[in-house]
Amino acid sequence: MRKMILTLTIVALVSGTALAMIYSALLPRIEHNQQVALERSLSALFEGESPNFETLDTGEGPTVYRATANGEHIGYAVRVTTTGYGGDIKLLVGLKPNVRTITGIEVVEHVETPGLGGKIDGAPFKEQFEGLTPQSDISYVKGGPAQSEENEIQAISGATISTEAVVEGINKTMEKALPLLSDRAGKESEE
Repeated sequence: MRKMILTLTIVALVSGTALAMIYSALLPRIEHNQQVALERSLSALFEGESPNFETLDTGEGPTVYRATANGEHIGYAVRVTTTGYGGDIKLLVGLKPNVRTITGIEVVEHVETPGLGGKIDGAPFKEQFEGLTPQSDISYVKGGPAQSEENEIQAISGATISTEAVVEGINKTMEKALPLLSDRAGKESEE
């Protein structure tokens, strides 16, 4: 019995040490790849514009990026982190400069089930958010097309938890971000 405990302890220590060393060695590459994914997602929100992004200081609020192209303000991107069926979902919500219209969403990272919740990354789901109003809560309908409701999308069939996570994450984040952005947008339009 002692021999087995000693063997398992040694195997656990060696494995744990090896994993920690590999993770430490690969951490710069992981962070670089995460930054590249973020930049691609930011650019996709303002397609065709070749935008530059500046991170705004929102204090305790969500991370917000101000997008400019050719010296002109073209909108904002708000970072949303929510929890879906498989784990964290990280996405960006694009807003027009007046912060009254969503230009689209981009999923930066998720671990949802491929073929079900993973469809949050697909164009048919993401395109439903274009033109919605962030000042009103977004809702979703299951089992059929979105009704005549102005701020409603169609849930992904078989992935209600993922759909709900995205919608609730956007609603909660917009509730925090909009007061900050509305003040900023008002000041920028006066200039």
